[in-house]
Amino acid sequence: MSNIYQKKQRFVDQRWRRKTLRLNVRDYSAPGFYYITICTLDKTLWLGNIANDEICLSPAGRIVQSVWESLPQRFPGLGLDGFVVMPNHVHGIILLTEHLRYNRPGQISKPTLSKIVDTYKGAATYLIRRTAGIPDFSWQKSCYDIIMRNERALHRTRRYIAKNPERWIADRFYTRDTMGNM
Repeated sequence: MSNIYQKKQRFVDQRWRRKTLRLNVRDYSAPGFYYITICTLDKTLWLGNIANDEICLSPAGRIVQSVWESLPQRFPGLGLDGFVVMPNHVHGIILLTEHLRYNRPGQISKPTLSKIVDTYKGAATYLIRRTAGIPDFSWQKSCYDIIMRNERALHRTRRYIAKNPERWIADRFYTRDTMGNM
């Protein structure tokens, strides 16, 4: 292999490699509370709308909520805390416990936060595309997460999630675009 080809290949590999937002020293299967935000692709308003400071879920939004509620059956030992569906994103708090495991025999390793989020997004996407009539539905890649380090941060995050629909117009994910295939 020529030296020029190797340099070009190294450049291409680095160019398309995504930066990780995860802490390298953190075990994301470790017990604790994790706050996550997951956005729809291009922040399309597929999940519902806000009326009188409350979320009115679309069929896709109801699926997203239902799949969230089913996560403990998919991952025994997983706890769910605050959660809200917004028109183009969801916020939730996940509790990983010492007893967290896969719901499949023979699976030895503990699921990581990334694996749980990927499973959630995949299941919601599958159901939305097939039953809500949105064949183009998709999520943005990855998610935003914060490790809840203390009770104060957890309490503040719970309050933020609960009040999120009231602050929709001031939300950084707010968009005035029309609903996407509602």
